[in-house]
Amino acid sequence: MAEITDASLPETQSTEEGRLFEKEVDIVLGGEKKDHPCYIGGFKVGSGTLFYLISPIDDTIGYGSFQEPEKGTMKEAVTAAEKAAKEWSKVPADKRASHFLPYLNGLKARRMHYAALVSVTSGMVREDALHEVDSLIKALEGIISNAATAKVKGGGVWAVITEHSSPLASPVAYAVGAMVAGNAVVMNPSNKCPLTIFDFYSTVERSGLPGGVLNLVVDRNESESTPELANDMRLRGVVASGSGDRMEDMMFLQVDDELRFINNLKGMSPAIVYRPGDMKAAARNIIDSAFSYSGQRIHSCSKVIVTMDEQQRLVDALVELMKDLRVGDPIYDRTFTGPVISKDAADRFGDLALENSPFIISKAPKCSDTDQVNYVSPIIVSGLDEDNDLGYMDSGLPILDIKVVPTLDEAFEELSMTECGMSAGIFSKDAKVISRFKEAVDAPMTYVNESSRGLSPVVGLDLSSF
Repeated sequence: MAEITDASLPETQSTEEGRLFEKEVDIVLGGEKKDHPCYIGGFKVGSGTLFYLISPIDDTIGYGSFQEPEKGTMKEAVTAAEKAAKEWSKVPADKRASHFLPYLNGLKARRMHYAALVSVTSGMVREDALHEVDSLIKALEGIISNAATAKVKGGGVWAVITEHSSPLASPVAYAVGAMVAGNAVVMNPSNKCPLTIFDFYSTVERSGLPGGVLNLVVDRNESESTPELANDMRLRGVVASGSGDRMEDMMFLQVDDELRFINNLKGMSPAIVYRPGDMKAAARNIIDSAFSYSGQRIHSCSKVIVTMDEQQRLVDALVELMKDLRVGDPIYDRTFTGPVISKDAADRFGDLALENSPFIISKAPKCSDTDQVNYVSPIIVSGLDEDNDLGYMDSGLPILDIKVVPTLDEAFEELSMTECGMSAGIFSKDAKVISRFKEAVDAPMTYVNESSRGLSPVVGLDLSSF
């Protein structure tokens, strides 16, 4: 990215916040590209075999090399954590929490910088990247303030396994929660955007966190190392957060009755539309819910259930909004959503779009900023066959299914058969229907006549859970 000058800023930014954000992005891009080892027991662990990561924004933006762990590294990480947990659990809870105050203070003081770091590594636009930072600030404030009074056991090892759906808030919040509760942690973040987690490790290491309390392993070959970690019988618990095959495999852990499991897996985050007060406003919130961060958030809506009476008005409103949806460089103010996380994700989107082309009722304009393959145009489908996976399984991509049902009762029946994941929503002016929805929905969080975009990726974190 070229050096930013006052003369160039108005071309890409329309607000002062946007200008500050772009300057921080420039700082991130100009930073030193480091070699990042694994961290086990307070030591740097390398294998000599490197893999390199590039930003989903542009394949010319590299941000460092990472040491590919050797076989058995995860077992060593659990061993180191198990050893450290014994002494760490004896430290008073408020003193354990104090190790994370410098990081929290840094987030507050350099909020825009951390948002820029999230954006460069994950492809989030400024609004979503700032939401990641703000969600983490709120979560850490709650953890630290509750540390002294929470009833915790501690002394065990937790695995925190996360995906790009929440590249900062979810992995760090759950890891800190487990450590403040007196446990040691092995973090295994997404190999697509782990840089924010390495930054977290460096900060808490400098604040004096004892070696082995936090261990960090990122692997290009996650299909082998993640199961090795998750199935280690010495673990007290596992946090799984995000979407994709790696997360779905968490459902088949070799567990016993003692293992605790925090399920933060993305579902379809479905929404019912039934006689909303303002259909255009409902459509705007649905687009926001479905396609911000290219449908990859924990709370991204993948399915809308609507009655036949409301179908045409909803579809007309959605199609009109899709005409102006801007896909492009996430650094710019004008952009609604940026790229998907990788070329593999873009290829998978392309295959699904082609396979379901007869059912596409609307498609966003093509990205005009770049011809990079990661920039895909979100689509809305309807009329899917009953056995089509897109109707009942979240794709983790910018694809929204409109499911039309004859009656309200059948809308609720469809909702009951849908894997909601972490949230579900409704758009309606009928108070009785909203009340019925809240009673019927099986999801930790709900959104009513608003976008799911503002929901925190940190769901149900309680120190007593660890």
